[in-house]
Amino acid sequence: MRRAWIVPAAACIALAAACADVLGIDDGTPRPLDAAIDVLEGAAPDASDAAPDAADAFSPLSCGGSVTCNFAAGQACCRTGASTFACVDGADACAGTYIPCDRSSQCPATEAGAELCCTTDVLTDAGTYVAESVGCHPAAQCSPIPTHYVLCGDDSGADCPPEAGCGESVSTLPPFLLCK
Repeated sequence: MRRAWIVPAAACIALAAACADVLGIDDGTPRPLDAAIDVLEGAAPDASDAAPDAADAFSPLSCGGSVTCNFAAGQACCRTGASTFACVDGADACAGTYIPCDRSSQCPATEAGAELCCTTDVLTDAGTYVAESVGCHPAAQCSPIPTHYVLCGDDSGADCPPEAGCGESVSTLPPFLLCK
């Protein structure tokens, strides 16, 4: 009967030794594996290491009272009529007033300095100024009021000069916020 135990015991010892070789265990202490051997040269980064996709980013651009466009995805606002707003993918898609920005932080910096998001207004027969266009322009082209207003995006006033506040437009570009 003694022999019956010797064969299974020897098989278990051989199996344990084989597992120890595979796992890199020679004295019963596990060794950490070097993960670098799994990385192929020129391989794409792990998804968790990749930067977020720009299409997944969101940067709000106000577009009328209840519509918000995604500035980060290249959307702009289009006003057709006095109070009809829609998000568009480019100026060609807008049959009204194209509004590519609602705050100066959405304007690119140029060699001449930061640009401001402002309106170019026209005087109507009713004697009020309304926005004919909106865009990013050098500061010198964004004045004087009432033919130009700087858009301020939110009511913090961060995009307005120190002497101005941020408030809702009454006639120029309602309901957008303008520096006044």
